[in-house]
Amino acid sequence: MIYNLPPACLRLFKQTNMLLLLLCILPLTMSGCGDGRPARATVTGNVSYNGKPLSIGSLVFIPIGGGPPAQGKVNRDGVYEMGTFEETDGVIPGDYKVMITALTSSGGSGLPEDTVSANEAPVSVIPEWYGDLEKSGLQVTVKADEENKIDFPLTDDKPKESK
Repeated sequence: MIYNLPPACLRLFKQTNMLLLLLCILPLTMSGCGDGRPARATVTGNVSYNGKPLSIGSLVFIPIGGGPPAQGKVNRDGVYEMGTFEETDGVIPGDYKVMITALTSSGGSGLPEDTVSANEAPVSVIPEWYGDLEKSGLQVTVKADEENKIDFPLTDDKPKESK
């Protein structure tokens, strides 16, 4: 038993145990650094429709296994960047179903400056099935620890429905 050790050895034993305890606790306290949210990976890309950049629109990634969704806006050049908790803070790695919407005013140009009045119903500039998770046919996998560049070349051809 350790109590039968000489006092000098007992002190060294206690100091060694304290050092080992500190070395075990230190990584646990450091793992709390950051924003306290799940790790995310950068997701960017281009959205095009019939070969031309889509100049307006929104994307939503819904996790297949559950969890927080991610969203992004398409800019004038058809480029998007996704965010989960903030506008462009990335996406939690995993598999997602995707829906894309691009709405403008009736007779609008499809540019970001188009406004939809309260009396008008918005009009989609892309086929409406892209705005339905089950009909869009769009699924992606976001990989951890890397920049994910995911392009969406949308067409008038109806995709196979997701299962």
